[in-house]
Amino acid sequence: MRQPVLKGLILAGLLVAGPFGPGYADDWDEDEGGGGRSFLYWEVVLSGVYAPSGIRGLPPDDPTEDHVELSPRPPGSYVALDWVRTFDSSGRWAPTALDLHPRLLYDPMEVEDGIDQIKFAPQDFWVRLEPGRHDRFALYLGQFVIPYGVNPILAPRQRFILPVEAVDLGLKWDWGIDLAGPLASYDWEVAATIGSGEALHSPHIFDSSSPTSFLITGRLGAPTYWDFQYGLSFLGGDLPVIRGPNRLSEESTSRWRVGLDSFYRRGLYLMMGAQLTYGRNGFAEDGIDPTDTLGYQLWVDWVVPRLLDLRLAAQWQSIIRDVDRSDSDDTALVLEAGYSLRTAVSLMLDFRHEVHLTMGDATDGIFLSFIYYAL
Repeated sequence: MRQPVLKGLILAGLLVAGPFGPGYADDWDEDEGGGGRSFLYWEVVLSGVYAPSGIRGLPPDDPTEDHVELSPRPPGSYVALDWVRTFDSSGRWAPTALDLHPRLLYDPMEVEDGIDQIKFAPQDFWVRLEPGRHDRFALYLGQFVIPYGVNPILAPRQRFILPVEAVDLGLKWDWGIDLAGPLASYDWEVAATIGSGEALHSPHIFDSSSPTSFLITGRLGAPTYWDFQYGLSFLGGDLPVIRGPNRLSEESTSRWRVGLDSFYRRGLYLMMGAQLTYGRNGFAEDGIDPTDTLGYQLWVDWVVPRLLDLRLAAQWQSIIRDVDRSDSDDTALVLEAGYSLRTAVSLMLDFRHEVHLTMGDATDGIFLSFIYYAL
């Protein structure tokens, strides 16, 4: 492990926290015309992995097999600020909310040492506009959770258990424009984004020699206050190979997906869900041999009623990269236990059993994450 980088990451978190530590909140007085509220959170997340059989390739050019490393999987290790601002606006398409969540993420998969290992990778960097008298309409500009798959209320911030699209395509957040509104009792949402993932990479709009990345997504589903929710999603565009804040290739591939998702909440303690996605990578017209892909997952999340600080979760997930080829699936079982030591501090312990991997040997890992998130 690169201890100097880890120490620098922790130090950066303390420096960020200095002037804006716990308890800092800017509450506007509406009687004085402030018309909204503002909260500034700070966040430190550290995540490590222990592999009994050893970990090779962290970073990718490291041939040694270490048993303990900083985890390359989400939630990762990072420091961040999260500024949430609401506005008491009543004008036409006036701003009603703002969320800025910049993160400095340590990337153990980066080959280069030093500052190159620190990535600027925000999760949510948007402003919301509403049209005034038209209820349930909203326009988002910036970086947000794409409207595909699991309902956006379940976006995997600080989570190890991820939705299918995050594993299949490598992104759950993207930069662009999003419009949401009602359809009878249901909600719809569509977005046009640049297909870069968490980091703001250039989509090569002005460079004709490189493919342009873009993404169109949409979802129609039950509103988030229903106990039983479900939705139908679509996704299409040209995407490079993405892993979180990293774009692993400059080349983009045409992709499309359709998906079904469901979510059930029983009381205050039990949640469960399922997701199915099907699609294609590449088109013959582009000179690429197309492959059909299928992904699915089942998950359950339970807060122990007699011990409310303890949360247990499990997930079974499989991504079949090519349905016409055997042994082309990435399948894993995840078991998770999370415990809140106090309001601002929690620990998360995950066991990931790799049932099968398309590339590389299937290995098990135990992941421990420390999460601090407070005003």
